[in-house]
Amino acid sequence: MKILRTLIIALLLVAYACEIVKAQSQNQTQHPGQELVLVTFECQSCSERNKFSVSGPVEFTFKKVKFPLEQKLKPGKYEMTYWQNRVQQIHLPFSISPNSKNVIVVKD
Repeated sequence: MKILRTLIIALLLVAYACEIVKAQSQNQTQHPGQELVLVTFECQSCSERNKFSVSGPVEFTFKKVKFPLEQKLKPGKYEMTYWQNRVQQIHLPFSISPNSKNVIVVKD
């Protein structure tokens, strides 16, 4: 009886895994061309006591960032926030395009 229960659970897990793989492959085919683009964030006056956050199709947060920072992102619209010494300095929108250089100046 224990073996039968274990076998049924194993079969259900395999079926579930197959559905997940199928859903992921369908998602990739529905969004062709969503390749990652290299983006460079530059900041000449940023200190090392900072926090840098980007939100949009791809999200990330870094503490103690050393600029220039290179990150691969999906094309689209984003917002960036920069804190220095725990005080928010910048909160700006920006866009990433696969057809441009994509250098973002965080702060002058």
